[in-house]
Amino acid sequence: MYVAAAVVAAATLLYAQVAVGLVRQWTTDPGASHGLLLVGAALFLLIKRWPALRGVPAQSSTPGIALAGVAMLIYLAGAVAGDLFVQRVSLPVAIAGAAWAAAGWASLRVLFAPIALLAMALPLPAIVVTYVTLPLQLVSSQIATDLLAASSIHVVRQGNLLVLDAITLEVAQACSGLQSLLSLASVAAVGAALLPINRWGRILMFAAVLPIAIIGNGFRVAATGVLSTWFGRAAAEGAVHELTGFAAFVAMCAAIFALLWIGRFSIDASDTGRPDTARPEGRALPVDAA
Repeated sequence: MYVAAAVVAAATLLYAQVAVGLVRQWTTDPGASHGLLLVGAALFLLIKRWPALRGVPAQSSTPGIALAGVAMLIYLAGAVAGDLFVQRVSLPVAIAGAAWAAAGWASLRVLFAPIALLAMALPLPAIVVTYVTLPLQLVSSQIATDLLAASSIHVVRQGNLLVLDAITLEVAQACSGLQSLLSLASVAAVGAALLPINRWGRILMFAAVLPIAIIGNGFRVAATGVLSTWFGRAAAEGAVHELTGFAAFVAMCAAIFALLWIGRFSIDASDTGRPDTARPEGRALPVDAA
């Protein structure tokens, strides 16, 4: 028990600086702001599951101590290499190891969903953002080109440039749709953690995030092209451009929420006709499933 307590204390001291850096980036970097949603949902879920966590018999676990040790080795490797992302990745691993070491496997099962939300909240490293952004720019450009052509608007695509008769639009890094993708994934993760959705509903919802984000961003770029054709360059800049992006993201969220709603009905349908004995007394409700 004392060894487990020492592991928890060491992990807390080791990751204090990492936690402060994460909070600073979540609150100052728009590209990482979705992390606040995920962390807030993780805290809410932790509070909700606290009675269940208190009911778990505390027992130290050697595998948990080993997992916490692995997390600290990952942290040290990141510190030696000067890789902040590697250090941050080790944080949820350390939390999982500390929980497992201090209270056993049962406590880790209760905390799995909050820890998973925290892991998703970690900002992506710059090299991943750079690697993913260009393909997203090109795909969004192609979708927008097809939509504009279908609307009888003359357009020629040159890479991530859309050459219209009145204006040339560039699908820049900020318009690649990566931020929408991360934000939609966050919305889906929060919904999956907090709503009573079965496993297949969650799979459907997460599988839909990528196509919804890509197609939705293509529609946003196409809408900018249409508005620019009608109203000129002002439609591609400033408040109008921001409003177009906001409207597109609201539409994408609506699609995700529609899938969440379908997922809620799917669990009701799957439980229809089952005898009450199918769910043993004391078993966690679906909303608390990991």
